[in-house]
Amino acid sequence: MNQLANPLDIPEILSRVGMYIPLWVYPDQNSTRNRRPRFTPQHLLNCILVSRTWYNILLPILWFTFDDISIPSVFRSEQNLIRHGRHLRILELSRPIPAVPLKLLPHNLLHLDLSRFSNNARAKDLVLQNTRLQSLHWQGGDFHRDDYGTLDAKALSKRLRRLQDLHLECWKLDKGFMNLLRRNPGLRRLALEYVTGEIYQTRALDNHCDQEAANDDSNNDDKAEDGDEEEEEEEEEEQGGEIQLSYLSTLTVCKDVGSGTLEELVRLCPRLEELSWTGSTDSDLRQLTKNLRDCCPGLSALTYSTVEINEDESAYATLIQSIPRLVELLIRIPTLGDRFTDALVKHAPTLEILDLKIENHHGLSHANLKRILTSCHQITALSIEGSRWGADLFSFDWACLRLSRLLLQGLYSMTRGQVAEADNASVATIYGWTATASETEAGMERTATDTIRPYGETALMHKVSAGFFKKLLLHLQAMVHLQSFVLNGVEYTRQPFV
Repeated sequence: MNQLANPLDIPEILSRVGMYIPLWVYPDQNSTRNRRPRFTPQHLLNCILVSRTWYNILLPILWFTFDDISIPSVFRSEQNLIRHGRHLRILELSRPIPAVPLKLLPHNLLHLDLSRFSNNARAKDLVLQNTRLQSLHWQGGDFHRDDYGTLDAKALSKRLRRLQDLHLECWKLDKGFMNLLRRNPGLRRLALEYVTGEIYQTRALDNHCDQEAANDDSNNDDKAEDGDEEEEEEEEEEQGGEIQLSYLSTLTVCKDVGSGTLEELVRLCPRLEELSWTGSTDSDLRQLTKNLRDCCPGLSALTYSTVEINEDESAYATLIQSIPRLVELLIRIPTLGDRFTDALVKHAPTLEILDLKIENHHGLSHANLKRILTSCHQITALSIEGSRWGADLFSFDWACLRLSRLLLQGLYSMTRGQVAEADNASVATIYGWTATASETEAGMERTATDTIRPYGETALMHKVSAGFFKKLLLHLQAMVHLQSFVLNGVEYTRQPFV
């Protein structure tokens, strides 16, 4: 009688089991103390020693991801990299000077993160030798020092054909960048931060928005073409062939002072779902609005924020109107007037996340805030900065009963000047809330809807009046899903019932 094989000796089963053996411990997403994962290989190392079969199957899992900061030095030895470097698929080089010789790094990576690596010439060689890359994050300089690398997009476009995720920081873009986009039609996420240059006009920009999304044709060759095919490709580049980013769903653009007309990029993305657009001025707002209206019918998440605001409220209202269905909106606006509020409440049936930063407060702000709070019943996360809330906003029932995150910043309803936040903390305790300082030691600022700004024991914050604060706390008692909120940089957590 044949003895049944142990399931854990079957390579297909063992490899799946190995993927669930804890190897990297990721920090709590709400913590700012340590954002890097922790490498914990002991469990996997114990399993590798069980048998030769387990060794052969589990060793590639151990070496699948390599982080030159989190990985202990014993793993970074030259001998280990020579023996096991072929198993690397995810590589993150975070040290300005690499901890390992680049000549020992592999040629078959799928993900490469060079966000802190400072030697662009050596980094370029590493990028070009990994033609199977699906994800690339590459920082070319330091925008604080006006230091920008010159991206050799032409060389990249000849070697990289499988990119799905591309994140570039501090680079000078030229016409070669359009060729890089053309050669990677399977892109799903694109982020350009502090880049100079512009998106150059091509024939595709004129007619692409009228075309239906193409079928999946993102299968690309492993090697650069040569001979007649290469000549045809170069001729296509010179003539400006059509660009299609039919699968790109997420676009992030952080414009620099020297950035050109990057807003034309959205015309290449008919399936765009999430757009984050930030910069120094809002001079591109009207053209961006037109492009979104013409080409991005599926957009549901929008972030738009600039340092300088020159356009009036109507331009921002038109931006909101250009999007058929908003689920998430983070935006900095000049005022909260009637036109913008009219455009916003039309999205009440779908809007779930709202982050408003209001530059100038005026008499209509309170009335329009009331319209938002009584109309947008689907909101689960709300952040409002710059509006001088009054206690009358608690005299009616809010429609957003599903609210689970709340941030109110810039309230100036104070008693007399600035006082320690501990004064508000004592009031909060009476009404069942606790002021927490769990993020104080982190020394970092977090600015999304679900975040807070840390404060120190001696820090002075704008203290709202006791009457206002009491009404706020009483009003929030009905929000059963709200376990914590942030007021002027201080987080208050609901006390558990005893």
